[in-house]
Amino acid sequence: MSISMRAMLLSAAALLNPLMMAQAMAQEAGATGQNTQSGNAEIIVTAQRRSESLMKVPIAMSALSQDDLVKRGINNTSALAGEVPSLQVNSPYGESQPNFTLRGIGVANEHNPNQASPVGIYFDDAYIAARAAHGLNLYDLERVEVLRGPQGTLYGRNTTGGAINFISKKPSLHGDGGNLQVGYGSYNTATAQGALETTLKDDVAGLRVAFNYAHGDGYIKNIAPGQPNTNSTDSVAGRAILRVNPTEKLDITLKGTIGRSNPTQAAIYNLGVGANGYNPVLGTSRAQKGLSFFETDSQRVGHSYIYAYGTELTVKYQLSDAISLMSLSSFDHVTQEFTQEGTGLESTVFKQPLDTLYGNRFTMFNQELRASYSQGSTNVQAGAYYGYDKDRSNSYYWLLDGGAMDHQIYDQIRKSYAIFAQGDQKFGDHLSVTLGLRYTWDRLSYQNYTSYLTPASLYTGTRDTSTFPYAQGTYIFGSYNPASGSYTSGPPLPLSSQALTGRAAVNYTFSSGPMLYASYGRGYRSAAYCGQCFLGPTITTTKPESVDAYEVGAKGRFAGNSISLSVAAFLMNYRNQQINETEGAQVLLDNVPKSRIKGVEFDGSWTPVSGLKLALNGSWIDATYTSAQLLLGSVAGNRLPYAPRWQFSGHLDWRIAEMGKGSLNFTPSFVYTDRVYFTPYNTAQGNGNLTQAPNTKVNAQLSYDTPSYTVRVWTNNLFNARTFADGLDLRASFGFDYLVQAPPRTFGVSFNYRF
Repeated sequence: MSISMRAMLLSAAALLNPLMMAQAMAQEAGATGQNTQSGNAEIIVTAQRRSESLMKVPIAMSALSQDDLVKRGINNTSALAGEVPSLQVNSPYGESQPNFTLRGIGVANEHNPNQASPVGIYFDDAYIAARAAHGLNLYDLERVEVLRGPQGTLYGRNTTGGAINFISKKPSLHGDGGNLQVGYGSYNTATAQGALETTLKDDVAGLRVAFNYAHGDGYIKNIAPGQPNTNSTDSVAGRAILRVNPTEKLDITLKGTIGRSNPTQAAIYNLGVGANGYNPVLGTSRAQKGLSFFETDSQRVGHSYIYAYGTELTVKYQLSDAISLMSLSSFDHVTQEFTQEGTGLESTVFKQPLDTLYGNRFTMFNQELRASYSQGSTNVQAGAYYGYDKDRSNSYYWLLDGGAMDHQIYDQIRKSYAIFAQGDQKFGDHLSVTLGLRYTWDRLSYQNYTSYLTPASLYTGTRDTSTFPYAQGTYIFGSYNPASGSYTSGPPLPLSSQALTGRAAVNYTFSSGPMLYASYGRGYRSAAYCGQCFLGPTITTTKPESVDAYEVGAKGRFAGNSISLSVAAFLMNYRNQQINETEGAQVLLDNVPKSRIKGVEFDGSWTPVSGLKLALNGSWIDATYTSAQLLLGSVAGNRLPYAPRWQFSGHLDWRIAEMGKGSLNFTPSFVYTDRVYFTPYNTAQGNGNLTQAPNTKVNAQLSYDTPSYTVRVWTNNLFNARTFADGLDLRASFGFDYLVQAPPRTFGVSFNYRF
């Protein structure tokens, strides 16, 4: 027996022991009449593409309902950080393009949007390739499902880190109703959201329409004269879902979405390489400006503009009592235009030291066909998947007053084909076995690309794109064609990869209820292009990622269902992680050969009496590079970025008193995050500033709830913790570490009326 397998079996025994002790306590409590109050409602999830109880799914996962999101102050995807075990959310663009990391596996500091996330993001089971569309406002959802570990069988795209599925509320086909919520909070932020559902014909057809609106000033004060504050709020979104169930066998759901956001850019915290944070390139420092932590000095504040719309059609047909068919088709379009002043300090040397305009147009299509067989103790699913996404990029870079003025254009096309099958077989009343396989072919192309520098004499001191005439450029890729008066692109660069992935698991359910499982899974992430290699000499590519994951876990309910507990231990061998590096002004994309990640997670809740629920989850992760030679040297032995060793979060739902027709409720929560590194070098090679020290953030809500309305007072980051959300090394080219502040303390009120 291998050392790894022996360790996993020992871990299984260790996980089982506390569950069995808890069961014994539950039996004793039942004998004495204590702790028998049922307080945890059954949560139904679709992680395995069929409806099951969360506590019966042999996968490490968490689920948050819309009510959970509201009570914990989570109104966008960035706020999910720390709310489930092992999840981190970071971004150099604030909330506009979040980067998700699960169990230490994420996109790291890759800030160009062409790269696919190793944590798959899904909206109603449809894969969303464009990371610019991942900054979702969370409204009118049924639940959010977070699956940890590689997803190599049933989900639309193979991923090495995990999957997050946002599931909207669908028409129930019974009755009419809805809700309307308005709110006001810090920084003059006004919000409104609501939903209206109408049944067109009972049990046959229904329509649900929902919207979300938010607008507010920036939470980072900008001292630059005549410029707005950064990190503002400005978004509006809508969704309509038509469900038609003409027969008992046929269920059709058609969804349309549209949304726009245009907040001011994320603030830049410029920490220069000189004494007291002095930036020798810009000739100034934050200290000289007298800036506090939540202040910046941006002379040309940009905006993070995103416009998105899409449709999705899901058709389910029950062919017989045992066989069902499903088709999912989705089309999405996203326009992204990020304009950014990238220093956060007015320079005494340059008028325009670091300005960028990232322009991207994404087109995405998914088609999945699945057949399911369920009869007695046997469940089988098989199907095929096709995914297409295209990124039309058109970006500009104004650097050091024309020292480098670059225009970069390219089209990136990805096509993914897959066939898959998974079977779940139950043997007797207790033992079940799962086997799943998936074969994926990925075909990528980098085409219609050019990159050229324009003469410094054309510098105007603004973000004027007319200063990039094709005829006067010095071409790095492609060339100017006088006959057509435009550029000739470089030759197409094809890239392909394929992999066999899958999952094998065994689980045992005891007569008293708890379940123990063990699994092996392989995940894969396709090869990729460097999205910002505009200075040459080549467009670099990477090898595909892969991860082999071993996991044991246990789940159970105890003490009359008042206690719910899930625990998991895992070991993952991670190969060829795709990461970003910077060399001067150049951005490189590279592979890290080998990493090993191991850890333990838990997620539990306890309802000792009616009206009081305590919940706690956490993780311990040891994520370490074992073989890694990068530009500045080896990082073997270093921790992976965005992988804190310890992480805990918890909340209390307390019904303080019954008052009139409703109740007064108090919901405090906290998130503790251990030290986070923003770079594979950790603190070596001069990266001591690119880290966030351990911190705790506390949120709280006080509400009065009745069947027809809720009045809520809330605060987030109650003690105003000063933390960074992300960091990047720009020392060699621009003289500073690029850091992004996380939000300060905020507070507000809301009123929600249900009808």
